[in-house]
Amino acid sequence: RVLASSLGDDALLTARECPAWSEVVLDRERAAELPSAAAVAHGCSVVQVHALASASECRSLCAAASAAAKRVRRADCLIGLVRAPIVDLFDSQSDIDACEALLQRCVRFVQAQLPSLAKALFGEVSFETVLRNSDLVFSPGEPALNVYTQGGCFTPHEDEQSLTCLLNLSDAGSYDGGGTAFWSSKEGLAVATPPSVVLRTPAGTALLFGGTVTHAGQPIRRGERCVLVASFSTAGHDCFVPHGEALLDASEPRTEECSLDALCAALAL
Repeated sequence: RVLASSLGDDALLTARECPAWSEVVLDRERAAELPSAAAVAHGCSVVQVHALASASECRSLCAAASAAAKRVRRADCLIGLVRAPIVDLFDSQSDIDACEALLQRCVRFVQAQLPSLAKALFGEVSFETVLRNSDLVFSPGEPALNVYTQGGCFTPHEDEQSLTCLLNLSDAGSYDGGGTAFWSSKEGLAVATPPSVVLRTPAGTALLFGGTVTHAGQPIRRGERCVLVASFSTAGHDCFVPHGEALLDASEPRTEECSLDALCAALAL
């Protein structure tokens, strides 16, 4: 695990757990008692999925998102941040399909690498599709593309869904500033407290975290940054209540009994 307290704001992380992913711990004390899946569900850590998207996939979607965002800026006289649902932003079905493929890839990662997290958050939901999945609910306007230009930012907030996927599509050299700031649950009001860590990930790297984690899009000083974002939960199910035997998969470390009452109590802290 990578501890947020050991990182500078400009840290660019590499894999520590395995070549495919790494975990950034926001709350050391709570995360120390939990396996990775439970730590994510409790909002104690963030998972980085390295190279979820290829360089060519990122370039293609960035170009399409940038062109679409320019049209929106001209039409609506916007500066800084353009945020729009994928199905509204893109005219091309191939671009929408590319986003669908990346979101499915994200879900498959969770199912393969953190199976108890997938089971706890989504139960028996089938993920043959993400965008058109009637078993899922999303944060308003998502899945979406956030296209940041100079001065663009996203203020601190919590998504209040079971899982959020943020996928950076832009090369580091195409912008200055930016990144995603995270606060641990102990930090207090984000507006008055520096973040626990700011993650500036390379193009193609996804960040996965729970709905109680306070986070923000840091301001862009130059250039343009494109981010694919989807925050979602099971339809008709309390996103803070786990399905079935939550987070107790035998293939992952089991350090404590994670009962329904215990998980709800932890998420309420």
